Amino acid sequence: MHGGCDIVDPIRAAFRARIGADRHDVWFGGTTRVVAERDAEGGLVVTLVAGTPLTHGLIHRTFRADFAAAVREALGEGGIRIEVIPDEADARSDAQAAAVGTDRDGARTGEPPVPPGPPGRRPGAAPPQSSDRAGGEAVPGESAVRALVPWKEPSGESRTLPASRSATVRAAGDTTGSRALVPEPPPPARVSLTLDGYVVGPGNRMAHVAASMAAERPGAMSPLLLHGPSGVGKTHLLDGIGRRAREHHSRAAVVTVSAEQFTTTFLEALHGRRGLPGFRRSLRSADLLLIDDVHFLVGKKATVSEVLHTIDALHRLGKQVVLSADRDVDGLSELGEELQTRLRGGMAVRILPPDEPTRCGIVTALGVRRGLALPEDVVRFVAARMTRDTRELAGAVNRLEATAAMLAIPIDLPMARECLADLVRSSTRAVRLADVERAVCHAFGVEAAVLHSSCRARRVNHPRVLAMFLARKHTHAPLAEIGRHFGRRSHSTVIAATRTVDGWIASGTRLTLADAEWGVEEALRRVEEALRVG
Repeated sequence: MHGGCDIVDPIRAAFRARIGADRHDVWFGGTTRVVAERDAEGGLVVTLVAGTPLTHGLIHRTFRADFAAAVREALGEGGIRIEVIPDEADARSDAQAAAVGTDRDGARTGEPPVPPGPPGRRPGAAPPQSSDRAGGEAVPGESAVRALVPWKEPSGESRTLPASRSATVRAAGDTTGSRALVPEPPPPARVSLTLDGYVVGPGNRMAHVAASMAAERPGAMSPLLLHGPSGVGKTHLLDGIGRRAREHHSRAAVVTVSAEQFTTTFLEALHGRRGLPGFRRSLRSADLLLIDDVHFLVGKKATVSEVLHTIDALHRLGKQVVLSADRDVDGLSELGEELQTRLRGGMAVRILPPDEPTRCGIVTALGVRRGLALPEDVVRFVAARMTRDTRELAGAVNRLEATAAMLAIPIDLPMARECLADLVRSSTRAVRLADVERAVCHAFGVEAAVLHSSCRARRVNHPRVLAMFLARKHTHAPLAEIGRHFGRRSHSTVIAATRTVDGWIASGTRLTLADAEWGVEEALRRVEEALRVG
């Protein structure tokens, strides 16, 4: 009769020794469990529940034989049945257990509740995939035994790795009903990101409306691309879309994945036998597919092709796809014209950095979420000084909270000025002429040498005029210095450039920049975003 750590520790040590410490740490380093039991015939059953359905095939082929040998070596008896099955229940309980196939609440939406299975198998677990009789007849047992204990390193220290690399060892086939469990600790609470909690302002109002429509009327405008610089709330909107969709369509299958996770899991499936069909089913059975940071796919032709075919498959079924990126559709040209065409056929919405009133709303919301009493003058101070993105605002609120707790003092304006002094200095860095030049060249595809030339063609002169206007607005350089920097021109040329741009803005003139038409205000905003990001 075997049970508890008397069984688990020898199996764990033998398995680690057989496959090597490095491989063991990568695939089995998370907090997992070991179960052993007697079946109805009295035979000892040890089952390895390994990975999610997407990664199970690879783990099964690679480690099953070593695990079976480790069990026989550790327990020193024949008649032990070894089974390897995917841990589908864990895949549903943790959004990172698989790169695709689950939502961020950890629930595989669109599936009815799984009724309790037969004794000895966790509800929702897949049936055994294979078995290995290590000897002849099963060893008779006195009674059924089940032990479920944390899987730890031989040193006794638990390791925590990304859940997508975790694995579980558990038993199957208990007919006596006896069960001893040591439950896993609950996962840490995650901040709820909802559309209702998204602070709306002029720069993100359209994106918020589009996100709400995608959640409430999936398929109406697909694919939806939300694009903007880092820290404007793209991931928040994706999370909010998933939650709102589940509220309105309780049985909708929502799949949320980052482009990096998509790539990693696709490559694992591509190199694993029979893995690709399962990967595609997990994506193409979704009612709502959310892919974050799609610009990560630049240069990954095979993955881009897979994303393209996935979008096409879901579009034919009338399903919704939402993507986020740090650039607009034209800026994603490296992903290929076909994918750009699909994105243009849906809806692309730009998210601008928050203006000061919106930043005030964000700081207030962060304070409410953390239970902080932030005076109005402190909120205005933070919003006026932290201008780059929402993460900077969150960092400032974190600093205020920690300082108030450490010194046991209330948060007021003098305390905020002293506490955030170094953050304010770094946020309000001086803009140089070289910064303006670099931002204009990057935004409109112009070489710096061309801006300095005497060429007066529109494709050169228009970016140069905008650069002089922005240099006068954002730098402290004198007019003569601005003129010298941009082609040895006089201070009167800079004054004329400023008046020209003011006239363009008043008349709503459209300019041809980088082989595309731009509204003047849109062109200026594009460069100013680049200046803000640095």
